[in-house]
Amino acid sequence: MKLSQFFKMIVGITFLSLIYIHMQMKIFDLAYQVKKREQLIRKLNEHHGNLTYNILKLKSAHNLGYKLLAENSHMQFMDNSQIVKVETPQRFVKVPEVALSSAAKKKANPILSFLSLRSQAEAKPQE
Repeated sequence: MKLSQFFKMIVGITFLSLIYIHMQMKIFDLAYQVKKREQLIRKLNEHHGNLTYNILKLKSAHNLGYKLLAENSHMQFMDNSQIVKVETPQRFVKVPEVALSSAAKKKANPILSFLSLRSQAEAKPQE
């Protein structure tokens, strides 16, 4: 083997090794970036949950009532004498229809009702 071929082979192997090392470094760098982004996403999700909780707590009836009574505001709770009740004619009142299941429409077998054996729990409408 000639010396020039040996140097060409060494330079080629070195170049390929450097490319391989560079690719490995990029892989690890991308892995660290993904890990940092996942940590940021977890942190933002936790922060979002805390903010949602604080918003719900601030707009709760308990908090609003406490602020209403604690501050010297001119607002007050309504009295029964201040509430106006409006009577509607019967023609505008709709009675809600209850949809009964096909099992409820069927009459129960007296033997099964005596032994209390049924296929599933069913809610019965009040009569």
